[in-house]
Amino acid sequence: MSEAAGRVAPTRPAGRREQAKALKRGRILAAAQRRLASQGYEGMTMAQVAHDADVAIGTVFQYAATKPELLMMVAADRWSDAIPALIAQARDTDDPVEIILTLLSPLAQESARAPEVTMAIAREILFGVDGPHRREVVALVAQLEEAIAGVLTSHGAGAAAGTASTAARLIVSGGLIELNRTRTGLADGDPVEHRLRAMVELALAGARAGV
Repeated sequence: MSEAAGRVAPTRPAGRREQAKALKRGRILAAAQRRLASQGYEGMTMAQVAHDADVAIGTVFQYAATKPELLMMVAADRWSDAIPALIAQARDTDDPVEIILTLLSPLAQESARAPEVTMAIAREILFGVDGPHRREVVALVAQLEEAIAGVLTSHGAGAAAGTASTAARLIVSGGLIELNRTRTGLADGDPVEHRLRAMVELALAGARAGV
């Protein structure tokens, strides 16, 4: 083996590059979160986020190729810890309705805090163009659906596996649609939490009946 071949390639520069990328990503994410909180999704621009993060706009596009993908980047960051934690927390009660409402609570909380942004997130989950950050969010939503299906087959619900999976998808999709109706003014005057509860109770009754 030659001396050159026997050398170990240095890793420190690569580590510094990864650290620099992580710092830029963090600044972009924080800037997007601030703009969403202050201006909403429609008011936010990629140029504003780049300015606030102190990076070139091309750098923002490297981390999120489109404005919807930037929104999904923010949603994935918010939900990546919250949803697994809620799935674990939901095991502490035996009431299937309360368990499912606990699992849906990120949607209700987001709607109360920022209805316009939540509507945009719901729209992108349901109808958006595929992208890496949207795939992260869709995977988290799939975890919710799987957890809800598990509740529907246990905890006194007794739904068959196929029926439970279908009902879980309907519950999550219905919850996202309710968020959209809240923003567009098509919903009635009840708080979104009440409408989610009514939807869950109806879906649970149907799953138990095998509908």
